[in-house]
Amino acid sequence: MCDNGRDGLAPLVLLVEDELGLSKLMVMILEEEGYRVVEAANGVQGLALLEQEMPALIITDYMMPEMNGVEMVRTIRRNPAYDAVPILMMSAAMPQQVPGRDLVDAFLAKGTGLERLTSTVRALIGQPRSGGSA
Repeated sequence: MCDNGRDGLAPLVLLVEDELGLSKLMVMILEEEGYRVVEAANGVQGLALLEQEMPALIITDYMMPEMNGVEMVRTIRRNPAYDAVPILMMSAAMPQQVPGRDLVDAFLAKGTGLERLTSTVRALIGQPRSGGSA
């Protein structure tokens, strides 16, 4: 069962992003919105965290070292335990250059703005009960 906040805690988001500055900014924004966030720097770390945590949402970058976002998503989608977990992929690459987009629930180009990110997250898993400071 995914951690979507039904246990009284805010929904958990797994963020898989190798750019440290962007990752920290996204964590800050998501936490301000009321979500809990765990971070991984690549697909290998993201899959390892999935063994420990069941997030309500996975946000992943496409281009990362060790295992890119598409490889990670393909691995996740082969496991029925994660069927109910939506995945949002982000990339600086042109959308048509990203394979496997049909495996994710939403795709955002990097640089589209933080409001677009938060509205997409809310559309995928809802607003945290506690709300955010926004």
